[in-house]
Amino acid sequence: MQRLRLMTWCSSCVGGMHLPAFAAAEAGLFADRGLEVQFVAAARAPDYSLSGFTARVKAVAAGDADLALTSVAYLLAAQTEASGRLPVRFVAACHQRNPIVGVVREGSGLQAPRDLAGARAARWSIPWYTQEYAGAMHALGLGTPQIVDVPGDLDHALASGVVDVIPTWMDMTLYHLDAGFGVRTIPLDLPVYSTGLVAADHLADEVAGQVRDAFAAGHELQREDPEVGLAGFRRRFPDISEDHVRANWKLYASYAFDGGLPGRMDRERWHDTVAYTARTHGLASVPAERLYRPQLAAAPSAAAAA
Repeated sequence: MQRLRLMTWCSSCVGGMHLPAFAAAEAGLFADRGLEVQFVAAARAPDYSLSGFTARVKAVAAGDADLALTSVAYLLAAQTEASGRLPVRFVAACHQRNPIVGVVREGSGLQAPRDLAGARAARWSIPWYTQEYAGAMHALGLGTPQIVDVPGDLDHALASGVVDVIPTWMDMTLYHLDAGFGVRTIPLDLPVYSTGLVAADHLADEVAGQVRDAFAAGHELQREDPEVGLAGFRRRFPDISEDHVRANWKLYASYAFDGGLPGRMDRERWHDTVAYTARTHGLASVPAERLYRPQLAAAPSAAAAA
């Protein structure tokens, strides 16, 4: 049995994305492949900048974990600092399309991405979300949004008309649903990757592939039996409410099961992803092969997802 350490992510922000891994552990899908997976806490980011969030992938490179759930932007930022030499790459993609959305007031008249052209977008305590939103708007040919710095309450800024849009990930829109007024989300839906499972380069392709297949199978199992992954997740994170995790899973699942099998990686989409992420965040356009393992780009086997 090969022992591996998998670093979790923000359990309250993207809790649903954790459930397939916990489902795989609970149901013995890792063990069936000769793997013993231990979940370890995410490395603490020193600040909320994009550079600050590179702490997670750097921790994997340093040997604090063998695998981690993380963001493409975090890894590309770390690879930019390391001139592409950081020994960490994606072995499975989670969101199969970019989950960046604009949260707007329900009665605002803003309905579709084209309506967001020229709208005032909040730049808040995690500024790279607004950068991601601006990059998506540019990619869709909708121009550059007006950016308004909001150091305080985002919902108040939206309700009072200081801003028209709160840029965030779809998974994080739950925080705005109880603001005291109606909101809706406008997904920008770019066909590029944004999150996934990374592995240290020291893991053999065969091992990384087994983890990837168990992770993919965990998605299918979690969809069939929502209690499996939730049980393991709640033991690890008892302070996160069941309602929050269930709701977050529903938001995440619509992206993870977006055609084909979950966890899959497509070579062409990876090249598009690197180009988009580098342009959006002012990062180096390193070869896509420094972000993902090309040899694992084929979709997980049908047997793994059964």
